[in-house]
Amino acid sequence: MKYLLIDTSTNALIIMLYDNQVKLDEHIRFGKQDHQAHIVPMIEHVLHAHNLKVQDLSGIIVGVGPGSYTGLRVGVMTAKMLSYATGVKLYKVSSLVFLSSGYQQKALIWHDARNDQGFSATIEKGIILDEEKVRHLDELSDEEKEMLILLSPDTIKLDGRVVIDKKEEVEDIFSLIPNYLRQTEAEKNLDKNRSHS
Repeated sequence: MKYLLIDTSTNALIIMLYDNQVKLDEHIRFGKQDHQAHIVPMIEHVLHAHNLKVQDLSGIIVGVGPGSYTGLRVGVMTAKMLSYATGVKLYKVSSLVFLSSGYQQKALIWHDARNDQGFSATIEKGIILDEEKVRHLDELSDEEKEMLILLSPDTIKLDGRVVIDKKEEVEDIFSLIPNYLRQTEAEKNLDKNRSHS
């Protein structure tokens, strides 16, 4: 069973290809809000390198957040489009689980959300032990600070086998929306304008 794994929740554009438990390919490109320009060519490159078409896949697994609003939209929309166009099954997984899948130990996984805030969850071997939420660094206990892994190009650790194991099938691809965890500035402004009118 061949799976295409995609995550765009951070400034890392990640494309991986697995056949059962074996990694066939992995491409990571770091950029700033330019995933849209590179995601489809990267997917095409990976599939072409292994003489595959999207239709040959058993499933597409996409990280649905939490994370960057712009980045998440690119990954989720691309995965939905590929699934819809080919009939290949679509699966979702937490981006925090995806990006920390290579860690064995229990850790507080933290993706920077600016202003000393982060998208976070306590994860052990791909299992979320609490819940994904936005927290402030000041809220963390000493124990949590010791377990903290700040996601960055140097700390992202991937194991596609864990991602495949934790995937959830998306029954209705049209209803799949990214897990933003909080309003964007645009949404906040819209709400403000509505309350004033």
